[in-house]
Amino acid sequence: MGVLAESQSNRSAYRSVVDAEKIALTSVNARHYMDHPSGFLALSKNNARFTSNACPGFVAYRDYGRHRISLAGVHAPKEAQADLFGAFLEDTQSCGLKPLMVQLPEHQVPLCLDHHMTVNQLGATFALSLAGYSFAGTAKMKLRNKIKRARRAGVKALEVGADTPWTETLADQLQAVSRRWLAAKKKKELQFMVGEFGAPEPEGRRIFAAVDESGVPVGFVSYVPVWGRRSGYLHDLSRRLPHCPVGVMELCNAFAIERMMDEGIEYLHFGFTPFVADGEEPPGASRVVAWVVRQLHDHGQSVYPAKSQVHYKVKWGCDIVKPEYIAAKPLSFRAVYDLLRLTRSF
Repeated sequence: MGVLAESQSNRSAYRSVVDAEKIALTSVNARHYMDHPSGFLALSKNNARFTSNACPGFVAYRDYGRHRISLAGVHAPKEAQADLFGAFLEDTQSCGLKPLMVQLPEHQVPLCLDHHMTVNQLGATFALSLAGYSFAGTAKMKLRNKIKRARRAGVKALEVGADTPWTETLADQLQAVSRRWLAAKKKKELQFMVGEFGAPEPEGRRIFAAVDESGVPVGFVSYVPVWGRRSGYLHDLSRRLPHCPVGVMELCNAFAIERMMDEGIEYLHFGFTPFVADGEEPPGASRVVAWVVRQLHDHGQSVYPAKSQVHYKVKWGCDIVKPEYIAAKPLSFRAVYDLLRLTRSF
């Protein structure tokens, strides 16, 4: 299941594609109407894309279990979103699957409610305005101290491709950091709702690395572009050696922030943290799912370390926090199970 065969296209004006040519075309056009911090992640070559001959845009998804699980909502001009979403639901049903939307932005909640889907808060996305940003102030004193500790340990930050060339040796070193980080966590690498390791790209992925005195990476952070009203970059993958000096990640991100500010970048997005749900739920929300999300926040560190992730993001002074939602028809335990299995959360 997942990708519709071309021979099926005559029964419907809609199709799903994952071929490289279409992905490249979508990547170029998408930035004109994509408005989600995780939009670049939706363009992953590992995702299928539902498209319509009748209107622009796409819905990124993967099929898992009984569900077609979409990421970050409907990526289309506002006037085309309702038609594209309706077509996506029709096609999902025709394939014998149930729709499951994750990281649905708040402004698209009505699309799901109009189709009688159950919608609940799933988490929140965090962002930092870079205009006039400063590392000064009492609130950032601990942050500054960590950065100083890393520098005193002989660690320095640089941008791969700009300050040092991307080579096979460097790629292997960064992947080794990632492997050791995962081994220390004793967990599989998450999928679908996170980014992927890869080379820096023009107008695409950027990698900032922290290196020791001999120039060997001890940690890195990758950043991917964000398009839309709050354009900038998304703080994506972050990896470090288990016993590297304190402050390595902070030094790496601070260096990236300073460079982005010099470039006139307006926003740095820290991305989605699941199980962070405050405020009122949408009409008709599932009480059971709301309870599960809050239990996972308080006691589900083995599934996802939500509390530590929020702490990391907040200490930078994030001034934008927006809820993101999960929607399904129905929103059941099986839907949550399929999502957790797809993302390799357990």
